Amino acid sequence: MRKNMAYILILLAAIMWGTLGVFTKNLTSLGFSTVDLLFVRAVVTFLVAFIAYSIKYSSELKLKKISDIKYFIGTGIFSYLFFNMCYMNAIIETSMGVAAILLYTAPAIVMIISVILFNEKITYKKIIIVAITFGGCCMVTGIGGGNSVSLKGIILGLCSGLGYALYSIFGKFAIKRGYSSAVITTYTFLFVAIGILPFTDVFSLVNHINHEGVWLQFIFSSILTGALPYFAYTKGLTSVPASSASVMASLEPVVASILGVVVFSESLSFMKICGICLVMAGVFASAKN
Repeated sequence: MRKNMAYILILLAAIMWGTLGVFTKNLTSLGFSTVDLLFVRAVVTFLVAFIAYSIKYSSELKLKKISDIKYFIGTGIFSYLFFNMCYMNAIIETSMGVAAILLYTAPAIVMIISVILFNEKITYKKIIIVAITFGGCCMVTGIGGGNSVSLKGIILGLCSGLGYALYSIFGKFAIKRGYSSAVITTYTFLFVAIGILPFTDVFSLVNHINHEGVWLQFIFSSILTGALPYFAYTKGLTSVPASSASVMASLEPVVASILGVVVFSESLSFMKICGICLVMAGVFASAKN
């Protein structure tokens, strides 16, 4: 794959992830929990990926080695599920702003781990890019809005950043083993669904969805924020260093912030505008790196 196309796929993934807040606000206002949303997104994403991919390439869904299952447990349980659980609890312990800031320590974590595991080089340019992007994320998310921060909240937030970073790491390992982005997405969300099942009252959830008549919203949001962006991001990882991909995914809070202004009439402060400009500069510099 051409590198330019890989960058485009990663940016598209970040844009689609940025729409998550719109669906989350709408569905949680109807009484659904974040765990409900996670479970449905995992199941729908798995089914869409499995059905779409198995039509022509069912043989490729077979594991090359049974031991390779560890990579998908990594992307599913130790990354996606772990980071979401930590992130949600970090929001409860601190605030959305503080939790988001701690989540976006992920590019720095990816850069450090990539040096150890993939022999990527830490350059002054990479350090500056990560610092600029992180600073921009701080401004976009409001730097916590003056809320007090507990030690537990900080730990949960940093753990969410680690979990978020691990998708790029485990995904890179799976790609090196010869697995396609579609296969990685399929197995990732299979394990997410398995991992979150014990925390979900499936029968009550189905009844609630039927009562509210929001099956289409659940399915559409799951495809737009689950199946499509994870396929695109993982596909982009085949040609882009994990550290650069993680920085470019930081476009997500910018998209979320813009949608907040457009859809929910949230305020657009001067600090947010500066933050958006910094993130865009970091993403652009990362694409040129």
